[in-house]
This record gives sequence, structure tokens and C-alpha cells, in this order.
Amino acid sequence: MECLQVIRDSVETSVSIKLFPSLKMSSYYHIFKSKLCRFPLSQCRDMDNFNPDRLSTDPYPTTDRPRGQKDIESIAYHRRLIHKQGHTEPIWVVLKKGRYTLLDGAHRIVSTYLENKRTIPAYIIDMDGDE
Repeated sequence: MECLQVIRDSVETSVSIKLFPSLKMSSYYHIFKSKLCRFPLSQCRDMDNFNPDRLSTDPYPTTDRPRGQKDIESIAYHRRLIHKQGHTEPIWVVLKKGRYTLLDGAHRIVSTYLENKRTIPAYIIDMDGDE
């Protein structure tokens, strides 16, 4: 997975769901206001912009695959990474008004869950620190 593409996707998502008014401001926060940490998977069930039904033994049944076979292929890719290195690439999350919102990484969350891990690497953008 290309690092710059992941950041670009996260920036675009944050603007499309109106967490930031512009790509420029979102990029600034992604670059200067994010912190890498271990994020508890247990908190993903209450996360905005993530379907907690995906945290199951059949996260993408044939009747619910928004991206078709690509959902299954992405899960398999990230599970292989976890087997190889113990973790997958970090997800991107915003903390605003005490709520976490997923910007990028649903398949990584599911893969980590399926591998029985308790935490996932995450870049957290803390907007609460600005208030």
C-alpha cells in the first residue's frame, strides 16, 4: 500500500465528511497534528464512519460487499501482512468532541480483528486539543 495514497485518501475522506473545510487544512492536520499510537480494537465498535457489523467472522458476506471481490482481496492482503510482520499499516482516525471517526482503514481493522489482535497501529488526529 502506497503511503502517500493512504494519506491522500484520508485527507479526501475528512473533507468529504466535513471534518475539515478544505484539503489544505486537512493536509496540515494530517502532517502536523497526528500522532502514531496503538488503537484498541474495542473502540472501533463505537467509531463513526465504521460499520461495527464488520467485526465478525464473516465481515463481508456476498450480500454486503460494497467493493465486490476487492473487499475480500484487501482483507487477505492485510492478513498476510499481519502474519509476516505482526501488524498492518496504520489506520487514520480523527478525535473530535470526544468521538473517534475513521478516515481510512476499515479493511485493516477487520483484518486485525480476524487475526485476534487487540490493537492496531493508528495515526490519531486530535482536534480536541485545539479547542
